[in-house]
Amino acid sequence: MVITALTQKGNNVVVSLDDGEFFTLDYRTVIDFGLRKNDVIDESKKEQLISESNFLKAKDSAFRYLGRRHHSISELKTKLIKKKYSAEIIEKALKDLISKNFLDDEQFAVEYAEERSVRKKVGVNKLKAELFRKGIDRHLTEKILAGVDQGTSYDNAFQLALKKNESLKKRVDDPKKRKTKIFSYLSSRGYETDIVIKVLNAIIRVDED
Repeated sequence: MVITALTQKGNNVVVSLDDGEFFTLDYRTVIDFGLRKNDVIDESKKEQLISESNFLKAKDSAFRYLGRRHHSISELKTKLIKKKYSAEIIEKALKDLISKNFLDDEQFAVEYAEERSVRKKVGVNKLKAELFRKGIDRHLTEKILAGVDQGTSYDNAFQLALKKNESLKKRVDDPKKRKTKIFSYLSSRGYETDIVIKVLNAIIRVDED
């Protein structure tokens, strides 16, 4: 097969062949392989060119996602699948990003856990479920969450409970009912039972004062 024309359209180049066939490549692939009019290519070369072009496009897509926020490997893989890239291209792109430290599940999980526990006041149990949904390995999750400060968890839970208690006082007179609602609320936020009980006891003392 002989290349009869190279027509640039934006960031793509349409490669026309003498048999009437044509295919589209990323312009960087054309440059990297030094393609020119009248070059002879076979089917194997054509497939190689298309594969390299798709690899570059997949990485571009990945960088756009990573530019918005950090992603776990699993999250990014799912998004690239939705973009219709082949499994082979996706794996190649992910390996390249991992090797260059653009993707790191441990770093992602540490930053995610810190942001959710400190800024959003999310408890350990909920963090565990969230990290699982993001494809973080169970052992890695346990390792990272073991480092969550218990004092900080208690303080966060206490602040949430105090605010919730004040809100409930406006419509719930019975302290026991408020206690039950606060227990459910903190549990839904992912706080462990022992922390919730300690917080409830502290809230009771605040009410008594």
